[in-house]
Amino acid sequence: MRHLLLLASLFLLNGCLTNPPRQAAEPTLLPRSPSYQDLVQLPTPKGKIFVSVYNIQDETGQFKPYPASNFSTSVPQSATAMLISALKDSNWFIPLERQGLQNLLNERKIIRAAQENGKAAVNNMQPLSSLVAANVLIEGSIIGYESNVKSGGIGARYFGIGGSTQYQLDQIAVNLRVVNVSTGEILSSVNTSKTILSYEVQAGVFRFIDYQRLLEGEVGYTSNEPVMMCLMSAIETGVIYLINDGINRNLWQLQNPQDANMPVFQRYKNLKVPVA
Repeated sequence: MRHLLLLASLFLLNGCLTNPPRQAAEPTLLPRSPSYQDLVQLPTPKGKIFVSVYNIQDETGQFKPYPASNFSTSVPQSATAMLISALKDSNWFIPLERQGLQNLLNERKIIRAAQENGKAAVNNMQPLSSLVAANVLIEGSIIGYESNVKSGGIGARYFGIGGSTQYQLDQIAVNLRVVNVSTGEILSSVNTSKTILSYEVQAGVFRFIDYQRLLEGEVGYTSNEPVMMCLMSAIETGVIYLINDGINRNLWQLQNPQDANMPVFQRYKNLKVPVA
């Protein structure tokens, strides 16, 4: 009877942990990491900076392990969009469209052609102004993706009854640098990294309770931190570092110089580079 109660408990726990949802989740805004909260709480600059971002490349050369896919990359290829979003949300920069520049130029050609023929729509009657040039250019790349940087676990079993847990840490690294458009000088550069946590919890029973009667039950679950969220967090942290470094080196200024002592800046100043 004791073993039957244990088996019933395992199946009940299994239903709580792994029972699939009855319907798909409703659409929602993308969850954000603590680095995003720091990004949007930055103090006001003396003036916003026009910035261009062309392409943040994946230079890791890493693909997902077999059998998941031999052609799908381990890291998302959307780092450019993530960086533009981080720059915009920081309220320190005014990003200019460069990734889809050809599409923008095509639309401007259509408007000019309609204006020259006198057939421009009501919303396109005004002459087009020239495109704004950037003050700085932000370049960068995903410079590293290391899987299984650290792994481990713990478990115990007694008379066929026990449980275990295992974890694995991967790591992604990003480089960002600010380039002066007028001179080509690299004004600031930073490397940031973020770990990716995956873990698994299992419990089970495997025991003969009588002759030719085997009691067997298992329960468990796994959790994998999304690589997309980790990459976004590394990029957001890099943007905060670039802003902080620019303030310290007088590349750009705060509207209120006293804001340099705000906790959000002090938190990133106090972070030290770990020694390998």
